[in-house]
Amino acid sequence: MLIQLAEFARLRGENAAAVAALEEAEALGQELGAWGDLSHIGGKLASVRLRLGDLAGARADLERAEREESARGIGQSDSAIWLSLVRAELHYREGDAAAAARICADLLAVLKDKRSSWSSGVQAIIQARLALIVLADGDEARCRALLAEALATAASWVELPPVADVIDAIAVFARQSGECATAVATLLGAAHAVRGCFDESSLDAPAVRDAVRAALGAEEFGAAYERGRSLPRDDALALAASAVADPVAAG
Repeated sequence: MLIQLAEFARLRGENAAAVAALEEAEALGQELGAWGDLSHIGGKLASVRLRLGDLAGARADLERAEREESARGIGQSDSAIWLSLVRAELHYREGDAAAAARICADLLAVLKDKRSSWSSGVQAIIQARLALIVLADGDEARCRALLAEALATAASWVELPPVADVIDAIAVFARQSGECATAVATLLGAAHAVRGCFDESSLDAPAVRDAVRAALGAEEFGAAYERGRSLPRDDALALAASAVADPVAAG
């Protein structure tokens, strides 16, 4: 229950409340000896703290979670893969894009042959993170290709949040590659439609939303965003796919 409360708080951008719930869950887990859950909770704490800008706290939580996961001695578990994604996000926030990219590439290599009930969803999220890392280095073509792959991967899986996360990343790409602000706002609305809400805890989407709202004004932004929110899932996917279609192939 506490972890679910933390997730709801995180989606609303109430990161301090999410930290409090996760710290309580961690304390209860330690009291109950729920050692199998502690690394997962620690990773979630690290993820929320880095969104608060507490990078030192995030690093401490993550290192503790990694030690606990390593002590379980089960190799590249699903939990270990997720913790590595959090480490990639931490490196990204710390400005070490090269380290973040290496982790993402290594994780994608592991997931290529892994058969897990959640691998498609996390693979798509990692592909999207790597796409935004290479975009920051100016490689727009590779970013576009990675996002197209991420969208296809996410769409092949049953869960909706990875699809929405990828569409948010496509909105970031569209903004940075010079797409008009109206189109970016519609993409953000499409991600909202797929997920059911806007993810205030996203590393990238809130800043892009604020930028396009400032560029368009509240009324025009709201109209464009609502157009995206009104889209059925298949139409939202088609819109996102068109935003990352290869312009050479399309020509």
